[in-house]
Amino acid sequence: MKKIIKYIFLALILIGSLSEMEGRSRIIPAKGKYASRFLVVIDRTSFEAASSEVAEYKKVLEKEGLGVEILIGEWSSPETLREEIRKIYNKRPVMEGALFVGDIPVVRVRNFQHATTAFKMDEENFPITESSVTSDRYYDDLDLEFEFFKKGSLNPRHFYYNLKESSGQKIESEFYSARVLPPSDFGVDTYELIRRFFKKAVEAHLEENYADNIIFFNGHGYNSDCLTVWQNQQFAIKEQFPAAFKSSKGNGFYNFRQDPFMKFKLYERMQRKGTDLFVFHEHGAFDTQYISGEYPAPNTLSGKVTGPMEALSASVRNTYRRYTGERKSNFKSSMMADFGLTEAFFDAELLRSTKAADSTFAANINISLADLKTITPQSRITIFDACYNGSFHQKGYIAGYHVFADGNTVVAQGNTVNVLQDKWSMELIGMLAEGARVGFWQKEIQTLESHLIGDPTYRLIPGTPPVISSEQSKVLGEQSAKNRERGDLLNRDLATRSKDSRYWMSIFEKNGENPNYLATALKQLSKNPPAGYSDLLLKVLKESPYYIVRMQALKRFIDLSDNNFAEALLVALEDPYELIRRNAARFCGYSGNPALVKPLVNTLLFSNESIRVQYAAQSSLLMFEKEMVLEEVKRQSEGSNLLNPSKTASDLTGYFNSEFKRQETALATIKDKNSTPEKRISAVRSLRNYNNHKQTSHFINVLADTGDNLKVRITMAEALGWFNWSIRKSEIINALEAVYNDKTTAPELKAEALQSTLRLK
Repeated sequence: MKKIIKYIFLALILIGSLSEMEGRSRIIPAKGKYASRFLVVIDRTSFEAASSEVAEYKKVLEKEGLGVEILIGEWSSPETLREEIRKIYNKRPVMEGALFVGDIPVVRVRNFQHATTAFKMDEENFPITESSVTSDRYYDDLDLEFEFFKKGSLNPRHFYYNLKESSGQKIESEFYSARVLPPSDFGVDTYELIRRFFKKAVEAHLEENYADNIIFFNGHGYNSDCLTVWQNQQFAIKEQFPAAFKSSKGNGFYNFRQDPFMKFKLYERMQRKGTDLFVFHEHGAFDTQYISGEYPAPNTLSGKVTGPMEALSASVRNTYRRYTGERKSNFKSSMMADFGLTEAFFDAELLRSTKAADSTFAANINISLADLKTITPQSRITIFDACYNGSFHQKGYIAGYHVFADGNTVVAQGNTVNVLQDKWSMELIGMLAEGARVGFWQKEIQTLESHLIGDPTYRLIPGTPPVISSEQSKVLGEQSAKNRERGDLLNRDLATRSKDSRYWMSIFEKNGENPNYLATALKQLSKNPPAGYSDLLLKVLKESPYYIVRMQALKRFIDLSDNNFAEALLVALEDPYELIRRNAARFCGYSGNPALVKPLVNTLLFSNESIRVQYAAQSSLLMFEKEMVLEEVKRQSEGSNLLNPSKTASDLTGYFNSEFKRQETALATIKDKNSTPEKRISAVRSLRNYNNHKQTSHFINVLADTGDNLKVRITMAEALGWFNWSIRKSEIINALEAVYNDKTTAPELKAEALQSTLRLK
């Protein structure tokens, strides 16, 4: 019996040793010498299933001059993997990017919403699955500091982390990254999808593909459906992809207005072979691309005319069917009042007889996951400028369906939460036309929510395809080789010289007629600004003939927020590029400089062709002193050529009076210690969107009041951290530091004060 127990004990030790060995990671090194490296991180099972395909991928990248290491393992926690990545990254040569393949722990980040473009959800009162941001910045920004919060209860491969208050508060990733994580509900074996992907990626790297075929689509409701936005985009994209404008077949700009069921036209474009880049500007969900909206255009689908009234009727009936009880009756009453509908419209028999047709009608509006199973997307690169389309933590997600479909798409960019419509989603996209790897482009504009799905090393050939006869194939090969070499040089520079300001200044000076290089150089210079950088930006903003270069200058000013900022905003408000004016109008409000009121009012009154710019101006004016705004509205309206100046002034005065009164009510709530903490906190949280500079002294008093509610003070400390560009920023920093340095301050408040101070500095 003792012998049996002894053997069992020895067996358990052996099993434990084998398990430990199996749990260890192993590395397949790069073969040869390279200027930079790329890391493939893959779980053991996925590697065993696709080892030959991964080997071919490694081979083709190394042929291009990019050394590839493969890290194979099984990771029970993100922390273990992050430390392994850190050790590999710290070696030489520089590691420029990574690809996470298969079962890699998914990190969902909390306490870092200021690193997103728009996501602002109460982390205390909403479910953790909804209020956290899925993000691989945990892996690719090694300077950020996180603390483990909990493991997911619904999915044990999801891990929740808080950003430490003492951590850096800005994303500056050490390397670019991407995911190869097939949707689990696709209906095809996961490992088959991984094998299929790597085969497709290798084929893409072997082709001669210039950036000469691009397609853009603007969906319903995006950027307020402003046609000026749509029109101006074409001017900017022409600067970034000149080869695509050599022929009418090289570019396409589509709009939801062109057909009430636009998705069917998009299917044809999405499956058009030879497309290099397809960009969707749209609203989205993890499982839906919102396309057509309310259909202002007529349609003859199936021989039946469908116009706005038919669309409205179907939409109202579908909504009415979903509601119950009081909500149903209230909806019916409002529809009858707003649109003159009668009781007969809501007749039970009519609702029954139209249900099938209305259901079909609704299904024809947007693109769903089920739709994507039936088509083969051809664009090599697809970008989803949309909310949630890149939610790789879901079983099925839009970006994944595009990449892992049986088509030619090898990489897509998408977002894991909602995103700001007014962000410059096409910032530096022209880098792709110059041969930069997609990952380098993504790294330059990275936010907490933005991710690549697929191959981040994919790149196009820079320049224009030579038009020569077949007898001159040798010349064609030589020209292609030269173009590739130009792209290789850019990739090496981005990997190894990103902070070499002297080098990038020379690039800026030598490429005066290439807007892509000018914009890229301005961005690289911002990482290690040379003397006179701010003055250079102001000169560029005033004088550059290129839309994208001027916009890049403004973007860099937004990051700098120095003494030239107010002047830069004044210049930008008059720029011919709508996106520059729109961002200037937004950041005028965040600045709060009184000199900006006059041009903002002018924009509000006289820029009807730019709906989104007007909206930004109107929102920004709410952050200034009431009397100053109302006086300027009255002054500029009087004597103008507006149709009815007095009425315009009166209407706007009424609007602003109402909104300013609401602000005063909110401030009263914030200051009222007899009000419930919940109401006060809700009012404080609104300051994250509207930096009310004029009320700053009151906010600081609440923050500093040791007799006030602790949660209210903590929320105020967090809200003040959003005043990044405020003319009262130094005042806020001083107040936060005073709270932090006070020995009697509660640890939770001290931590929040530290985090906001670091953000503002």
